[in-house]
Amino acid sequence: MAAEQSFLIECPACGIDNLLSDFTPGRSAVCNQCRETLLDPGLVDTHKGHTCDDCGMAFILKNETEFLSGESECPCGSSEFSSFEIGPFLADLQAAEVSNIAEEDTEEDDFDWCRSDPDNPLEGDYNNIFDDDPGFGR
Repeated sequence: MAAEQSFLIECPACGIDNLLSDFTPGRSAVCNQCRETLLDPGLVDTHKGHTCDDCGMAFILKNETEFLSGESECPCGSSEFSSFEIGPFLADLQAAEVSNIAEEDTEEDDFDWCRSDPDNPLEGDYNNIFDDDPGFGR
């Protein structure tokens, strides 16, 4: 399965369905309702996976959630689904996430967001920025 895709995941904590459109590894995947982490390795024991045969959208649902190929329907209108193993799916997402983080670490330059560049002193006093506000005092 591709790492960049849309999928629906049923929250392991509150049971709310969360649609992650064009999910890319490295982004936060938390429940819209309870803020629980969605892509936990424990999903292997509690969830099952289905993918739409037409559009490829993945559905990660709790084991007790009824989902029948031929009866359940995808947002694209198809009702034909194939099962997939969640373990490899999560492993692919985690591997892609690790490679994305590694790429970000190599691109990081030596920049400190908390301090100004010592070679480029600020012109004037920092407080002058606020004192010279033309909208102040109206």
